[in-house]
Amino acid sequence: MSLKYAILGLLDQQPHYGYEIKQKFQQMMGDLWPVSYGQLYPTLRKLAEKKLVTMKTVQGKKAVEKNVYSITSEGSNYFREWLNHANKKDQQSIKDEFSLSLFFLDRMEKEKLREIILKKAKEIEKRLKSYEELYESFGSATPVYKKALTRKMILQTAAEKQWLNEVVQHI
Repeated sequence: MSLKYAILGLLDQQPHYGYEIKQKFQQMMGDLWPVSYGQLYPTLRKLAEKKLVTMKTVQGKKAVEKNVYSITSEGSNYFREWLNHANKKDQQSIKDEFSLSLFFLDRMEKEKLREIILKKAKEIEKRLKSYEELYESFGSATPVYKKALTRKMILQTAAEKQWLNEVVQHI
């Protein structure tokens, strides 16, 4: 999922400061998809360069100038086109350091490898438990998207746990 679409979707509702965009995004996604200012502001700059958003500097409450971002009509059309497009990319990737290290299993001591994998398994178990607890805490007022995305994370993390158990068995 691309951050630019999340930003456009939030700005399609109303203009926001960069800080507000980050806060709204965190409220929406929580721990499922953390975003940093290092990702947010370069993305906003690229969207402005493509004329999908505009930036207006205004006086803040504490005599500090703030940038307010608004979606342009072109940006709104771009967002709606993406929203209504059926073939959106989904991300299933092995582009992480842990997966990369598995290419070099034969260069690791078996005991060290087992230790690393068991540590990773504990991390995955902790993450799975966190997602499950989050899902269990949802009430009837929880938005459907949040329930659906959290459930997706539970299933993906459970699959990762199962895969890691299989790797351990083959060592």
